[in-house]
Amino acid sequence: MSDFNKEQVFWCGSVLNHAGLERYKGETPAATQWSRGLITGIQNNEVNVKLFAPVWDALFPKGKLFPGDAKYLDESYNQTLVKYINAPVLRTSSVALSLKFQIKKALGSGNKPLAILNYNTYPHYVKALKSIKKEYPDIPWINIVLDLDDPLTDNWGGFLNDTKESDGCVFLSWWGYQNAPVSNKLHLDSGWSGSLPVNVLSKRKKIIYAGKLFDYGGVQDVVDAISLVADRDVEFIFYGKGSHEGLNKLAAVDSRVVVKGFVSDDELHKACCEATGFLSPRDVNYHGTKMIFPSKILFYLQYRKPIISQLLPGLSPDYKKLLIQPDTDEPVSWARSIEKILNFAVDDLTEYEKNVSAFLLKKTWDAQGNNLINFIKSLY
Repeated sequence: MSDFNKEQVFWCGSVLNHAGLERYKGETPAATQWSRGLITGIQNNEVNVKLFAPVWDALFPKGKLFPGDAKYLDESYNQTLVKYINAPVLRTSSVALSLKFQIKKALGSGNKPLAILNYNTYPHYVKALKSIKKEYPDIPWINIVLDLDDPLTDNWGGFLNDTKESDGCVFLSWWGYQNAPVSNKLHLDSGWSGSLPVNVLSKRKKIIYAGKLFDYGGVQDVVDAISLVADRDVEFIFYGKGSHEGLNKLAAVDSRVVVKGFVSDDELHKACCEATGFLSPRDVNYHGTKMIFPSKILFYLQYRKPIISQLLPGLSPDYKKLLIQPDTDEPVSWARSIEKILNFAVDDLTEYEKNVSAFLLKKTWDAQGNNLINFIKSLY
């Protein structure tokens, strides 16, 4: 073990800058924020992170045949661009071969890491890392599982096949962590910078949604609920990628509804500092809900404002007292919850801020990075 560099891990996955997130629709801002946070947390624990970064484009001819450009990678991180052939049938094998080549090149130069981590059990990562594991069995391979289609449809069979040569799994989903039939596992949902934002009292109440503007995200439920809210002294502001027909129709007839779309981190941060509360809808019956941790929840929490959300299976029980939970998924229940936070008493808000602040102490990215490093070391 003496030839191992204990101050480095390899990370399979890209972190894009704002221009890259605008250019590549398959790369999500929420997942990118999560990656930035954990990678920074690892590095703040004096373990460097080297990224091997394929950039996920739409299949050719909708996307480029040879996608990826280093100008779209976030320069804050040590990233090696992984080029591939983006053609039907060839894409998975092409990414896997290119990724394997780049990892072996790094290993060949003497950079043996503490572990190799992959962002989700995507087929190209699994194929590449199974091959790497055969050649380098003493380097731990750890899957970080952000989301997964319902694993019960095949009784976890596909997941177990994908991960059987790996040494451990990290789950963002509490349900996934509790139920995955693997022995070496860690629950690590999300984190925050450790520096509380300075909130600003806005003249007008503002309720914010930040996330994908698609049906499966529960946007239509919120749209229907807003129509039932009588309060006119409020703005409902929507941020995120995509377009939602129902939301656009409502915005056209209800001046309280503003659709900002995809904006910079700075603009979103400023808006959240002025927010009265946040919306985090999710279709509980969506096939992947069990394995999803809605990372926007912890993003919202750092602003210490009330959050309307169901206690989804991916959330640990610790979140229960921090959420304003609608009685049902029906729009009328969401409308009642919206009206509740619009009328929060000062004492209620003070108590809420106190509970959130205590919770956040355990969830800094530095603490999460340390939890992951300790988990890796426990595998030796």
